[in-house]
Amino acid sequence: MYNYSKITKDSLKKDVGETIKIIQNLVLEIKQSEDIDLDSFDYFEREISDLSGRVTFMGDVHTDEEIRNYANEAESIIENYVLETITDIDLYKKFLEIDHTSLDGEPLKYYKDLERDFIDAGHNLNEKEKISLIEIEKRLIDLEIGFSKNIADDKSEVIFDHSELYGLSQGELNNLKKESEKFVVTMAYPDVNAVMENCKIRESREKVWKAFNNRAINENSPILEEAIMLRNKKAKLFGFKTWAEYRLQHRMAKSPKNVDDMYSNLIPKLQESATKEKTGLVIDQIEVSDINPWDIRYFITNKRNSQSNVDGNEIKKYFFIHDVKKAMFSICEEVFDILITQEDPATAWHKDVELWSISENSGEKLAYFYLDLYPREGKFTHAAVFDLSSGSKNGETLPVCSMVANFPNPNSGDGLMTFDEVETLFHEFGHVLHNGIGKADFSRFVGASVEWDFVEAPSQIMEHWVWKTECLKRFSKHIDTGKALDKDICKKLNESKNIGVSLLTLRQVSFGLADQHLHGINFSDSLHEIEKQSQSVTTINYPDDVNHLGAFGHLLGGYDAAYYGYLWAEIIGDDLFSRFENEGVLSNKVGIDYKEKILRPGGTKSAEHLVQDFLGRPWTDGSFLFQKNLIK
Repeated sequence: MYNYSKITKDSLKKDVGETIKIIQNLVLEIKQSEDIDLDSFDYFEREISDLSGRVTFMGDVHTDEEIRNYANEAESIIENYVLETITDIDLYKKFLEIDHTSLDGEPLKYYKDLERDFIDAGHNLNEKEKISLIEIEKRLIDLEIGFSKNIADDKSEVIFDHSELYGLSQGELNNLKKESEKFVVTMAYPDVNAVMENCKIRESREKVWKAFNNRAINENSPILEEAIMLRNKKAKLFGFKTWAEYRLQHRMAKSPKNVDDMYSNLIPKLQESATKEKTGLVIDQIEVSDINPWDIRYFITNKRNSQSNVDGNEIKKYFFIHDVKKAMFSICEEVFDILITQEDPATAWHKDVELWSISENSGEKLAYFYLDLYPREGKFTHAAVFDLSSGSKNGETLPVCSMVANFPNPNSGDGLMTFDEVETLFHEFGHVLHNGIGKADFSRFVGASVEWDFVEAPSQIMEHWVWKTECLKRFSKHIDTGKALDKDICKKLNESKNIGVSLLTLRQVSFGLADQHLHGINFSDSLHEIEKQSQSVTTINYPDDVNHLGAFGHLLGGYDAAYYGYLWAEIIGDDLFSRFENEGVLSNKVGIDYKEKILRPGGTKSAEHLVQDFLGRPWTDGSFLFQKNLIK
């Protein structure tokens, strides 16, 4: 286990230098070898992936700004070295010596993936085109790192008097920073969520919403524009009309047309439903049919509260983060036949970080995972799971990942979670399970290394357990009384699940449409124009002085031309959960089947194959449409 607690800037530099030297020697051995095989390439990939995982991750989570800055530098060094290696003509020639005629299964898939990587590195281009490609790739590396860093470094905050935060609970107020008699709302998710869901002062919600969505806009807008231009140029080098066409060719969707078809099928249904939702949102005895984007979550929260007859701030008292986490682990252990054990966190990078392991019920340890769940200055501001190590092929070292989130900190606040935060916790733990349970002979296929538009399915499916009464009663525990939520309240909460769901889904659709537009034929349109066009689908009026694309980290964080994957994967995840709906929400039989047929294979088989194997049929959108009340 890598010891993150001992990290210094100098130790990171040493690690990067020494590891790259080892890998350079390995590459030299490959090029000089008389008997080359796939294992040598796998060893190279495993070493470079693990180096990148453990070093660059520090740029997202470490408390020391100097270390974060060097980690970002190191990311550029590592990615440029990988670029240099994959474009090495002698290495490519050595790869071509591998006799693949007798390969099948996972080895054949690995060979074809490597072959595609070399082709994507420009080995089939002429020399002039190859030079242009390398220049593009180097520049994109710098742009992507800079874009993410600007979001992380953004110090936006809004200062309020007590009266301007009317509606927040005392616990939520206590969680905010204070300057004299003023309250400071940072862009950390607990702060933003508290205001957007509970603040009764419309102007205050507007200020926070605008500040959050305008993060890093000045710094990141030119970066995004340049990245889009370069991606389009790269796509054309390979004979594709757009970046989206280039990116989707090896994904489940296959083409932008299939993404467009998904949206075209869903948007009219969602818009019709959203119109009804807006007319049904009543706040303070006033019916609101024309709401602003900063009103949506507040109105939905209030309607859910009124429908369940339980105030949201009272509901939070049932979801103390440690209790929810413990119960979530227990549910997963029961359903998936695994053991989740807390380990000594001595190797962690911060005192609040926990270390856990996943084992088979037989006792065989499968993987480790860190939990870094609370906000702090300079830390990654969203929720995500980072792959730190894929483990060794012989099993001497195990896969390691880390869940990073920004939930209320029980060490400095009340640690009480909103229901949305509970859902996020379950969602991200779906990624942890995928990373921890997935096995493969080749590191490229370990865990969640699947098609990008399938990677969210194992996390989307986990959200379903949050809403089921038999689960709700297990992870709800009143902070004072210790009692679980009443069965009737659980039922009412579940009935309130779809309040505003079409409005919220259309917002996600607008993100996906903006992403496809940026990476489509009309990529040269202004960012403001693209933003307005994508927002028009929501049936909500958006202001002209906000453009969230500069703070849309996914665009330069691996989800370029791929944000549609969240909705695509949600549709698949709903269909996967249909087996649990039909055979038992907590069915161990279905859970083990899911573990063995969806999680265990990792990326060794196509996602289409995995899904059909589990369902016994091709996937459909029927469960999704039913879940969203779009069909009866």
